[in-house]
Amino acid sequence: MLGAAIGIAAYATLAVARILMWGWDPLGHQLVLLLAVAGCVAGGITAHRGHVYAGGVICLMAAWCESYFTLLTTREFPSPPLLATAALVAAAALLLKPRHSAIFSFGSIVATWPIVLLSPAVRASGVTPSVLYFLTSYTVVMSAVWSLVSLGFSLVDRAFVEVVRKERALAETIDRSPDGILVVDANELLQVINPAAERMLGVNRNERIGRPMADLMPLASSAAEGSRALSFERTGERPYSWAITRPDGERLDLEITWRSMDGGRRQLVLRDVSERVHAEQSRRDLEMQLAHAQRLEAVGQLAGGIAHDFNNILTIIGASAEVLRAESPDDSLAPLIDEILAAQDRGATLTRQLLAFARREVVQPRVLDLSAHILSLQRLLQRVAGEQTRIVCDVEPDCPVLADIGQVEQALVNLVSNARDAMPKGGTCTISVVRMTNDDGALWVRLRVRDEGVGMDAATIARAFEPFFTTKPRGRGTGLGLAAVHGMALQSGGRAVIESQPSFGTTVLLEFPLSSAPATVVNTRMTPEHTSGGGTILVAEDDDGTRATVARMLERLGYTVLLAPDGVQALRLAELHADRIDLLLTDVMMPGLTGPQLAARLHRVAPHVPVIFMSGYPEDALAEVKGLQLETDFVAKPFVSATLAQRVADKLGVGISGSPAR
Repeated sequence: MLGAAIGIAAYATLAVARILMWGWDPLGHQLVLLLAVAGCVAGGITAHRGHVYAGGVICLMAAWCESYFTLLTTREFPSPPLLATAALVAAAALLLKPRHSAIFSFGSIVATWPIVLLSPAVRASGVTPSVLYFLTSYTVVMSAVWSLVSLGFSLVDRAFVEVVRKERALAETIDRSPDGILVVDANELLQVINPAAERMLGVNRNERIGRPMADLMPLASSAAEGSRALSFERTGERPYSWAITRPDGERLDLEITWRSMDGGRRQLVLRDVSERVHAEQSRRDLEMQLAHAQRLEAVGQLAGGIAHDFNNILTIIGASAEVLRAESPDDSLAPLIDEILAAQDRGATLTRQLLAFARREVVQPRVLDLSAHILSLQRLLQRVAGEQTRIVCDVEPDCPVLADIGQVEQALVNLVSNARDAMPKGGTCTISVVRMTNDDGALWVRLRVRDEGVGMDAATIARAFEPFFTTKPRGRGTGLGLAAVHGMALQSGGRAVIESQPSFGTTVLLEFPLSSAPATVVNTRMTPEHTSGGGTILVAEDDDGTRATVARMLERLGYTVLLAPDGVQALRLAELHADRIDLLLTDVMMPGLTGPQLAARLHRVAPHVPVIFMSGYPEDALAEVKGLQLETDFVAKPFVSATLAQRVADKLGVGISGSPAR
């Protein structure tokens, strides 16, 4: 269209110049030229509006008018009119499709011959060489001009179409890109915002185009971060992180890459990396949890080892104090001996807490109705809480769980004691038990202990289950209460969670799998009957002091004792005295042979001999013993004479003054 307009304008200019040059002829020769110009313009407009054939006919008539004017004004047929006619036809041809323009152009050549030959001037003078020259030149010039112009504009049109196609493809690529794309000019004004950038930033491109890049700064989480990410001083293509808050309040983590463009422009590529950032944060959290768990495991192993050795010492102290009280005629020493025994009890409680944290305590799990048991302990817990703290129990009936009843009681005492200390001015401690269903459909029982105390911050909660960590003043707490609660929950197949905020109290949640077996009623306050009897007992214990103390206990009860410092020596004694040994009392962990290994080899020599295991903690060795009953086959250190006497008597089947039954 542009080429056609240029051609028409050029022809009109040439026509006006010819009128001025020839003057106005009263015969109206110039009128014919004006009709040619008007026809050319009208034909171009008509063809441009879609009436191709009508425009072509009008332009063809204009060409005839031009030819006729040329014949009227000169017989020499100069080149300007010739070229003007060719320009007129070529310009009209460019308004048409290639096929139509060819028909029009060459049709005008064919029509020009009869018009010229039948014109009055030619008929008057005849067909002269100049006429033939004009017709031949017109044909050649018209064909050449049309061919060159059509070919040139065809190439231009193809190039233009290719450019348009590439621009559209590029625009479509930018619009459909999953990454946000911004283009800013040298003056930091936004030129391009693709739909992905609109969605990420929560802005409208029509409202942002042409505005300063700084208008996006309020989206940044902080002014410093926004300046760092959007600064034009950045060079290279290294990505930068940019955390933004969209106008709708949603937070996004973006990665921005700057790229330089021509003319001082720059391109910003925005990529939403929120999922990756969240995944990395989750990974860091898991790594911290793993490190925390490994740290607790290491401390647990240390605590278990300390408790094992400490239990041997407590056994010696307690047994020696009992012997001293029984054999001392001086009653004035009785209060001191009682203090020793009370200290032994406190030490035993401390080691139980250590072992519960390390999950190595000797457990005797039973199915118990947690709700009923808590109600039975309410009076005891109220005494622990004191007068200023009120204990409220809100329990759902029939909540059986498989757990060690002693561990549950100790955990409740620890939690109530912590609640009391968290409420120095008094308050309410609520204990609730409910059934719950997890996301996987499993049934659980949740024990919740809530206080109205000072609460804990996030840093304290993160360390609350660590052993020896306490917020209480020096001398007020050991830091093992919550650690023991945590160990008890894990050892029972459950979990422990703390929920707390400063000044809003603390809630400790203990969750246990719901047991399908019926609950049993257990009396945990039974005192073993002091028994005595006769028989030979083989004692295998690697600690010298504990071995001597156990021997003294058994000898006072009337038993004959054979002592061995390890499993190998015990096996030799068993082979020498197989017919005399009535019972094997062995430590679990010993050098050479462990207690279970010794028992297995002893049964090859004397299968009738029963076995009692003793240890500060069972370790994993007891897993080797099939059919082991902790209630009758195991005694946990530290123990007193009455406990050992009752366990041995039960195993041998004797009474107070009976003898072992073979």
